[in-house]
Amino acid sequence: MNSDLKRGFFENFEQYLSAVLMTVLVLCLGLQVFFRYTLNSSLTWTEELSRLCFVWIIYLGISLAAKQEQHVRVTAQFLLLPKKFRIYQWLIADIIWVGLNILFAVQGIELVHHAIKFPEITPSLGLSKFWIYAIIPAGFILMTLRIFQVYYRAIKNHTWRELAKTGGGE
Repeated sequence: MNSDLKRGFFENFEQYLSAVLMTVLVLCLGLQVFFRYTLNSSLTWTEELSRLCFVWIIYLGISLAAKQEQHVRVTAQFLLLPKKFRIYQWLIADIIWVGLNILFAVQGIELVHHAIKFPEITPSLGLSKFWIYAIIPAGFILMTLRIFQVYYRAIKNHTWRELAKTGGGE
């Protein structure tokens, strides 16, 4: 795998995996609807698999939103400061955000460790709950990496003052 392909995959990892999971989710739900209303039967595994896909899509989505700088933010407080100080308040908010991400990732790792130590198996698919819980630390770690990526690119491109969308100029 060449470096451009690897870089492209990492750059779009969330989109690729989310697209696959969304396809599986829609197919499972469609299959379930077909079985229930056409064959008067049901499949238990489709509901469990679609729920697993949905949870994974949510956590991949938080990372994708961080990468695209699309997270919901309260920005009214920025208007109270002169424009040249807004980026610093933005930076402080992001440092707190990263700190919380790390806290949630650590707690998620403990949850995953617990799932490995005391395995629980899902009723229909027979999967370890590890697979459900693993996305929690992975999602928060990936989101943190994407936040750092946004700052890296902004510093590299000399656009870091533009990160605070409410105005970061002098």
